[in-house]
Amino acid sequence: MKNKKHLVLIFVLAILVLVSGCTKKKNSQKENKPVQSIDEDMAKVEENKIKKIMENFRVLISANKEPYEIIKFIDENIDKTTPVEATEMIKEFETVQEKYMNIYSEGLYKSNRQEILNQVFPNGEYDPQKLDAIEDGELKEIVTKIVEGRYKLINIEGSFFPIIDYGSFKKYGKYLPEDMRGYLNVKALESDSPSMTDGGLIITWDELANRLIKTEKYLIKYPEGQKNEEILRLYGEYLIKYMSGGDNTPICNAEDNKIIGDVLESYKKTIVTNKNTVTADIISKYLKLIEENEYIIDDTFNSKIVDLYNEAIDRLEEHK
Repeated sequence: MKNKKHLVLIFVLAILVLVSGCTKKKNSQKENKPVQSIDEDMAKVEENKIKKIMENFRVLISANKEPYEIIKFIDENIDKTTPVEATEMIKEFETVQEKYMNIYSEGLYKSNRQEILNQVFPNGEYDPQKLDAIEDGELKEIVTKIVEGRYKLINIEGSFFPIIDYGSFKKYGKYLPEDMRGYLNVKALESDSPSMTDGGLIITWDELANRLIKTEKYLIKYPEGQKNEEILRLYGEYLIKYMSGGDNTPICNAEDNKIIGDVLESYKKTIVTNKNTVTADIISKYLKLIEENEYIIDDTFNSKIVDLYNEAIDRLEEHK
C-alpha cells in the first residue's frame, strides 16, 4: 500500500513538471518575440504617425491657411518627420509665403497706412514694443501676421513691405537634407542684408562678388539640388548687377563713362582670388573688353553683358 502511494505521488509530480514545462515554453515563446518583428512594428507605428502629420499639413495647405498658421504647425511637428517630409513642409511653406507677401503688401498700402507705419516706426525699423501704438486694428493685425509668418517688415525709401526672413529658417537645418540647408543659407544672405534696393547697391562690390561665388559653389555642389533653378536665377541676378550696376549705382562715371575705380578693383580681385570658377572666367572676359575699350563703358556693352550672362548660365547648367 505504501509503495502504491509512492507511485501515485511520483506520477502526479511528473504531470505537474510536464505541465509546468509546457507553460514555461509557451510563455517563453511569447516573451522571446523576435527583435526584428518588434522593430518592424515600431517602424510601422512611426510611419503611420508621420503619414497622419503630413495629411494634416496638406489639409492646411489646401485650405489656404496663412503663413503664421502653417509655421505654427511646422514648429510643432517637423521634429517628428524624416528629411523628406521636412523638405516638403519648408518648400510648401515658402510657396505660401510668396503668395501672401503680395496680399500683405496690398494691405499695408491701403489708405494712409504707410504714413501710420512711418509715425509708429520713425527710424524705419520694426519694433515689437511699439506694435500696440498702431490704432488701426486691421493694420495691427496685418503687421502681427507678417511677423509671426516669418517675414521681415523692412522700409525702403519710406515704404514698408514684407520680405521672407530666410534667416529664421536656419533652425530647421538639422531636419533637412544638405542641399536644402545650403539653399536656405544662400537665401538668408539676401534677406538678412538685401544687395540692392530702389536701383541702388547697398552692399559693397566685393560682397556682391562674394555672393556670386557662393551661389556658383552651390550650383556646382548640388547640380540636382531641389532648389537648383531658384539659385541659378539668383546667380543670374547677381551677375547682371555686378557687370552693369543699377540705376542709382552705375559702374561708370557720368562725366566721362569711365569705369569707377572701386568696381575695376573688385573685378581684378574676383579674378585673382576665385580661379577655376565660371564667375572669374566671365569677369576676366568682361574686363578684357573694358580694357580694349580704354575703360569706357558705352552702349555697346549692353549686348556684351547679355552674351556673357548667357555663357555663364549655359556653363553652370552643364553641371546638371
